[in-house]
Amino acid sequence: MPDRFNEAYGYSWEGIPVGGAALSLLIVLLSIVLKMFLAYTMKKMSRRSTGFLGALALDVSRPVSFLVVTSGIYMALKVHDLPGSLENTFVKVFLFLFTTEVIWLLLKSIDTVAGSMAKVAQGTESRMDDQLIPILSKLTKFLLVMVGIVFYMQSNGYPVSSILAGMGIGGLAMALAAQDSIAGIFASVVIFLDKPFMINDFVEINGVVGTVEEIGIRSTRIRTLEQTLVTIPNKEIMDSKINNFSLRSMRRTETRIGVTYDTTPGKMRLLLQRLRQMLEEDDMVDDEAVYVYFAGFGDSSLDVDMKYFVKTADYRTWLERREAINLKIMDVVHDLGLDFAFPTTTVYLEQ
Repeated sequence: MPDRFNEAYGYSWEGIPVGGAALSLLIVLLSIVLKMFLAYTMKKMSRRSTGFLGALALDVSRPVSFLVVTSGIYMALKVHDLPGSLENTFVKVFLFLFTTEVIWLLLKSIDTVAGSMAKVAQGTESRMDDQLIPILSKLTKFLLVMVGIVFYMQSNGYPVSSILAGMGIGGLAMALAAQDSIAGIFASVVIFLDKPFMINDFVEINGVVGTVEEIGIRSTRIRTLEQTLVTIPNKEIMDSKINNFSLRSMRRTETRIGVTYDTTPGKMRLLLQRLRQMLEEDDMVDDEAVYVYFAGFGDSSLDVDMKYFVKTADYRTWLERREAINLKIMDVVHDLGLDFAFPTTTVYLEQ
């Protein structure tokens, strides 16, 4: 059997290696069939499984397919005795494609793992893991690409250690050029350790108000109230005043009402008393920080200032409670037979 195989492989017609060409074609066809089989299997697996394995199969399907076909082409060409220079060029091209595809495969795997870990982190009370996962994912990708570059250079015979050692002034120039990036990385570490804010916190940084969506290695992304996405360098954040609204336990509320000038002093005293009582009896209002005072005489009204704290950090809950309190204020004013004032002008005509 081996003799027949060698005979078929060595068959040539008018100097053309027909046997070798047929074997190369067969190898390429087999690699294509294997690629189609793997793609079908992974697609089927992704449909059956909604967990980590299904997501992984779907994400790595394309890089695995390219890797199989590239390997098949490499094996098909290795069947032939190529000239030295052509073979060296071919090996370098294959190493580049192979390294790129393996890095692609691993990067997609990292994305899948990070996505799976992010889903698990959403079910935990701590937001530390929500902040840590994107940073570790990006750092792992960066290290992976660096290792891939070093592997490719060493595989092609480049003296990597000598190149790094001989960079000299060029390396110093690159370090100076990258100092902003390095400062951003150190700033991200400080943010992670000091925790002035975390993902999903509502903050104000350098005049930008919004919700923190992502804390990266170099920058932080904030979704503003207008739904725009603002990116702020981490090193700039560390030199800024950070106002984290999510860390407060209560929201301060101020309201000013005005009643008409026909309100008697007795009715004004009763109004102040009822408003204080209404706020102090509200379960969501801090009864130790209720301020209701007769503020003064306005152009068209007797003004009453109300300051109080609602026991919530959630914006929607605060709006709902403020609305309920405003309606209670209307009830108190109307129950006392008073009227809200509005701007009026009195004109006196001299006869």
